[in-house]
Amino acid sequence: MAMHYNPQFLDQLQILNSEQKQQLEALSFNFNDFAKMQGCIDKLRFDFIYSSAQIEGNTYDKLDTLALLEEGLTAGGKKYSDAKMILNLRNAFDVILKEDLPISLETCQKLHAILSQELVSTNNCGVKRNHNITGITGTSYLPLACGDRLHTEMKHLFKQYASLDHPFERAIYLHNNLCYLQYFEDCNKRTARCMQFLSLKNDNQMPLVLVDDDPTLYKQYREALIVYYERGDYQNYLDFFIQTYQREATFLKEVQALAHHNQTTPHRKRR
Repeated sequence: MAMHYNPQFLDQLQILNSEQKQQLEALSFNFNDFAKMQGCIDKLRFDFIYSSAQIEGNTYDKLDTLALLEEGLTAGGKKYSDAKMILNLRNAFDVILKEDLPISLETCQKLHAILSQELVSTNNCGVKRNHNITGITGTSYLPLACGDRLHTEMKHLFKQYASLDHPFERAIYLHNNLCYLQYFEDCNKRTARCMQFLSLKNDNQMPLVLVDDDPTLYKQYREALIVYYERGDYQNYLDFFIQTYQREATFLKEVQALAHHNQTTPHRKRR
């Protein structure tokens, strides 16, 4: 039995309880503290690109991805679309880092146009889809039909986002509901992950990046979205988010400790 779009999901604004807010705040780091640590940013850049591609079922492994990003070498015997997905993710990430982008429908469209380049027809890049989605793999959820109401709901999503003031709560709201609306022809989840990253960056919180190559996390992410599509329940996605944010926080603590050590340890004189 098909499960149709439920507009009440966009009006569900109490996402995190006080304990979850405290937990995430305790784990968080200021993004600006790491923005000039080029080695750290380079790793987070690679991990964000690679994990986003893996979530989408990309066949490039880490070595393939590294060769593509650093040397422009495509992997033999693999689809051009897989290489293009990775390059588009890189381009979107670099725009997010370098430009001062507000959270808005226009920014969402801009990022989608980058992420979908050569993966959808040119006239469908960065614009509302002009056809109905007849199915999403793994779920009986049928997104809202194309038309004026889809655009109205998208504008309502950004209005509701602006009413939220907790950085993690609104980033998660934005991510899940961009995935849920399926506003674009394709690349909706990629766009949602980029917008979630941007939202946290704009609030000077370290964005969520999967720093471990763990296939169980990719599966957990996909399953959490299916639960949200069908029930409007954030809990599975919150479990995923907090678990992966804890891993990222552990990595960032190590980076911070190394940076402090380098600042306080006198350099040896070369003979």
